[in-house]
Amino acid sequence: MDTAFISFSLQHYSALMAFGGITFVAIQMGRVAAEPLKTQIGLILAGVTFSSLVIEAIVKLTGGTYDLLSDLPFFLCDLVALMLPFVLFADNRKWIGILYFWALAGTLQAMITPELSYGFPSFHFFRYFIMHGGIIAAVGYTIVVHRIRITWNDFLNAIIYAQIYLVMIHMINHLLGSNYSYTMAKPVSASILDFFGPWPWYILGAELLMILLFLMLMLPFTLRQNPGSGLGREEL
Repeated sequence: MDTAFISFSLQHYSALMAFGGITFVAIQMGRVAAEPLKTQIGLILAGVTFSSLVIEAIVKLTGGTYDLLSDLPFFLCDLVALMLPFVLFADNRKWIGILYFWALAGTLQAMITPELSYGFPSFHFFRYFIMHGGIIAAVGYTIVVHRIRITWNDFLNAIIYAQIYLVMIHMINHLLGSNYSYTMAKPVSASILDFFGPWPWYILGAELLMILLFLMLMLPFTLRQNPGSGLGREEL
């Protein structure tokens, strides 16, 4: 029987520790692996993440529970999960930089404060943590193992493309009557957006928080003295 999910409970901490351990082991393996295995490990992590999203869609479609107003892959984490295998396979340096910020600022927050109703051992529990944890593991693995140095150009690209995404998803919400990425209203459950006031001010507050988190994610690279070798092309 499925249990209700409770944040900061044993099942929550266990999931966080499990994916922390998986990420650590993958990075250690990647550091000593030769090509093509080094790149394949990252692709496997991204592929598992992608597959979890596809499997969820299939399960809901076959069960007749797929809802166009909430289940389309329009949330930012869903888009990252869809893009990630193709970005890594194409060795796209520009989007690796963007996804570094999006994954660690957004997806990591989703891991720490999950919007999840069903707990262990439900399908929703595993799907949620496999997708979000897999994104962080794949991006973290790629940045560390391939020694990619994140730059201020990556920082700016992440902000610019986030604004493009926000405008596009708000237009989609108006057309569908949906609330992807909560541009129309705050989530029903408690969230960090509650600290930023009513619509539309909480969107501005979230934007400022995003920039602050992005700046924090720049710290490891601004403090480094010796830049890494990078991955693939360096155009931004």
